[in-house]
Amino acid sequence: MRLKAIAVVGCVVGMLNQATPALAQTAYTYQCRDGAEFVFAVFEGRRAAYVQLDGKHLTLPQRIWFGAKRYSKSGVAITTKGNTAVLKRAGKKTDCEIVRTY
Repeated sequence: MRLKAIAVVGCVVGMLNQATPALAQTAYTYQCRDGAEFVFAVFEGRRAAYVQLDGKHLTLPQRIWFGAKRYSKSGVAITTKGNTAVLKRAGKKTDCEIVRTY
């Protein structure tokens, strides 16, 4: 899974570098209580998160949310605060925690 996560971050960086100079970024792997795991990256100056979830690459625009950062699109929502996140998909929510930082 680690190599897959690194590959995802590399692909995202490659796509963004075509349009803009290199930007500082951080990527995280979250492990959720329901067993789901996803890679989550946010690039400085962008109002979107780049996510790998269930073998798919998603770009989730940032939304205004009460004291947290929320990213959502097409039935998938991720709300982050500190080292935790809530993943919502298919109408179900699960709590998640950072297990790895890149």
